[in-house]
Amino acid sequence: MQEVYNKFLSAGFAAFNESNARYLISQYGYNYKKFLPSNKSARILEIGAGMGRFLQYLGEAGYENFLGVDISPESIQYCEEKGIKKVQLIKSIDDFLIGSGNFDLIFMNDVIEHLPQDETLETLHRLYERLNSGGRLIIKTGNLSSLIGPRIRFGDFTHYQGFTEYSLAQVIQIAGFSVFQVYPFKVPRNRIRRIIRAGLQKIVHGLWKLVYFLEFTYPPKIVDEIIFIVAQK
Repeated sequence: MQEVYNKFLSAGFAAFNESNARYLISQYGYNYKKFLPSNKSARILEIGAGMGRFLQYLGEAGYENFLGVDISPESIQYCEEKGIKKVQLIKSIDDFLIGSGNFDLIFMNDVIEHLPQDETLETLHRLYERLNSGGRLIIKTGNLSSLIGPRIRFGDFTHYQGFTEYSLAQVIQIAGFSVFQVYPFKVPRNRIRRIIRAGLQKIVHGLWKLVYFLEFTYPPKIVDEIIFIVAQK
C-alpha cells in the first residue's frame, strides 16, 4: 500500500483538489472555527496533511504552533513547494505518536477510513493519550449512511473501511472518550446556488430517511455525505 501513497497525488488526488483549493479551505473554517482554541499558541496536530489545505487555514487564522504529518512523500513535497513548512514525513502514525509529546487539538481529516480495521482502535488509544487534559480530537470521514455511501467506501483504493455516525461514535467511546458529538460537514451557504442546492439537498435527505423507515430500520440522524466527530478528553 505504501507504493500507492508514494504516488497518491500524482495518481489523481491532486487534480481535483488543486482546482478547489480555496473552496476546501473555506469549508474548514465554516465547520471547525467554533471548535478551535482561542489561544493562538495552542499545539495542534493534523494527521494526514494531504495537500495542506487545513494547515493553510490554520496559518491564515493566526495559529502558530501547528504541525501536519503524512506518510506520502508527494504530499510533504507539495506542501513545502506551496510554502507550507510545518509538515513532516512519517513512517506510520503510531511510530510518530510514541515520541511526539502532547497536543491541545488533533485532527484527522479523511484519514481514519485509510486505517486497517485491526489498527484503528490502537491508533485512537494513542491519540487519546497524546491529548492534553481537556484537549479535543476531531475526525472527519465519509458517511456510509448517505445516499452515496458505496461511492465513498469504494471510491479510493486505499480505503480499508467506512463509518456511519453510530460506528464512529462507537470506536470513539471504546478509545476512552466519554464527551463527543457527531456533526454533518456542511458547505458554506454564501452563494445563491449553494443556498438553492442546500434546499434541494434537504428534500433528498428527507426522502432517503423515509427509505430507511420503510425498510423497518431506524433512520440515521445524519445522511450528509461527510460527517465529523468532536471528542474531548
